[in-house]
Amino acid sequence: MNRVPRAGASALGCLLAAAVIVVAIPMPHAAESAAISYRGDLTSLVRQAPYLALAPAGLPASWVPVSSGLAVGGANGAGTVTWSLGYMTPGGSLASLEETNASAAAFIRRMTNDGTALGPARLAERTWTLASTPSRGQRSLYYTSVAGGFTLVVTGNATWAQLRELAASLHPAAG
Repeated sequence: MNRVPRAGASALGCLLAAAVIVVAIPMPHAAESAAISYRGDLTSLVRQAPYLALAPAGLPASWVPVSSGLAVGGANGAGTVTWSLGYMTPGGSLASLEETNASAAAFIRRMTNDGTALGPARLAERTWTLASTPSRGQRSLYYTSVAGGFTLVVTGNATWAQLRELAASLHPAAG
């Protein structure tokens, strides 16, 4: 009869020891995003885009590229070329460049999540429009070159200063 209480006490002791270990030893977290190379997408963009492709140049190494995607046609329509390049900023926020020759109004609306235009900002010899979508914590800057046939949207939950830094870093891409 003494065996049952002893077995129960042993099991309870093991469970308590396991709980202490789980609580005392923290699980590793992915503190840093894995950097990706966007060189292949940029090369394809320069080759396929019917407009002068722009890309970031001179951003500090603390800006980590975390995503890149190039779409030809697709959701933006036949004949369109759209590039999306995402960064993790030094503070851990996200900032992305969205670039296309698709219809400007629809693209801007989609990329800013129907953001409210706040006014203009002059950066790197371009006049950008600032937009905000507070319900999503999203800030955006957008620029349309009618003559060049392209639209740029710099957007994310990064600070305005970081979004401006990304926008100001855009230069013609060499591929």
